Amino acid sequence: MAGLSEKERKRGLVLAVGGLGGLVMLDETILGVSLPAIRAELDLSPTTAHWIINSYMLTFTCFAAIGGKAIDLFGLRPALIVSCTVFAIASLLAGFSDSAAMLISMRVVQGFCAAIMFPMSLAATTLSFEEKERGRAIGILAGMATIFLAAGPMLGGILTDFLSWRWVFWINIPIVVAGGGLACVLWRNPEHPRPRPVIDRIGLVLLLIGLTALIFGLMEGPDFGWATPVILASLAGGIIGLVAFVLFEAKQSKPLVDVSLFRLKPFHASAAVILLTQMSKIMVAIFVPHFLQLELHFAALWAGIGTAIAVLPFPFLAAPAGKFVDKHGSRRPVVISLFLIGIACILIGALMHFNSYWAIAPALVLWGTALPIAMIPATRLNANAVPQDKQGEVSGIVITVRLVGGTLGVTLGSVLLAMNAGFPAIFWVTGALIILCALYGLTAFNDEAPEEQ
Repeated sequence: MAGLSEKERKRGLVLAVGGLGGLVMLDETILGVSLPAIRAELDLSPTTAHWIINSYMLTFTCFAAIGGKAIDLFGLRPALIVSCTVFAIASLLAGFSDSAAMLISMRVVQGFCAAIMFPMSLAATTLSFEEKERGRAIGILAGMATIFLAAGPMLGGILTDFLSWRWVFWINIPIVVAGGGLACVLWRNPEHPRPRPVIDRIGLVLLLIGLTALIFGLMEGPDFGWATPVILASLAGGIIGLVAFVLFEAKQSKPLVDVSLFRLKPFHASAAVILLTQMSKIMVAIFVPHFLQLELHFAALWAGIGTAIAVLPFPFLAAPAGKFVDKHGSRRPVVISLFLIGIACILIGALMHFNSYWAIAPALVLWGTALPIAMIPATRLNANAVPQDKQGEVSGIVITVRLVGGTLGVTLGSVLLAMNAGFPAIFWVTGALIILCALYGLTAFNDEAPEEQ
């Protein structure tokens, strides 16, 4: 834009792409409050309703590893124009959906576009700022993402109660149009273009087949029957596909995911933290408002407000948590906060039996306070676990692991509800897994980055 200084242009660009990244985070938490209303109006089974969320998460997960390369393959402006336009159209059609097939299809399209928009927001920021300025710019991105994340439950409740659940999708349109349009105007191509990336197409296909087949088998198992041929074939195909993916990636010079890094104990332990904390976050964002509406008969607005107290600490604790671990190290904060998250999840499940929101509210606050203190240092541990020449691989792996955690969270919750285990079981299982991870972290984590090899 004419009249803007270079500093102002860069600041505006960060805010624009931060809005796009924040929109992706918003879609993780806004829909959980609206799902009961969608189920009732479209007459959906619980499992079908959960596919509305998981179809988005699954597509996002599978394509995120190549989404960040779109900026090098096509250029930022063409990639943003196409992805933002298609995302806006899919959001419009999702809001007009009158069937599960239509809604789930549009969510798949949204997930594919999000896989381009989200990593591109980070890539645009790192390419636009010098190394000494990147930390602050990335901090702004993270701050915007957490604000959108925290606003999701309350905004979803307001839209659902005062307008319609359809506005949960339509609210995306002005955000994506404004963010994408402003980013295209403010973007400047780097003086030294990066080499054209190599796309691991075979690895992508194997990941897509493996994850889709496994998630389908797990989610539909209770409805079809675990011993039916279609479920057994789906589960077997998913396992075979994922094993083939790992074996294939291990032999590639430029893999989609560098699976060799998982041989390092601190790396795979911190990846487990990222996966399980994301799983926990998705479960709280989806199944707590479900419980409040279906069991305690809360309106969508009050369910959103009730869930929001769990995620409100995120924007306030993200930056202090990062500064604290830079000064004191990551191992102790991660392990302690993991124990607290696990205890909070178990308490949430146990206190649900009292059928009182005020009984579970303190456990939700404890969970929301501990979660960012685990998630942010875990990312630092993940980076410190690998040699300097492998640092470029870490961000892509973190995004993929995070998304797998979200997908598994929806799947596990859906399966337990379909098996009539009840809402408490969802949080008991999650809490137990997180505590086991904390125990493993006592011996697996360290704060020292290994020397280059």
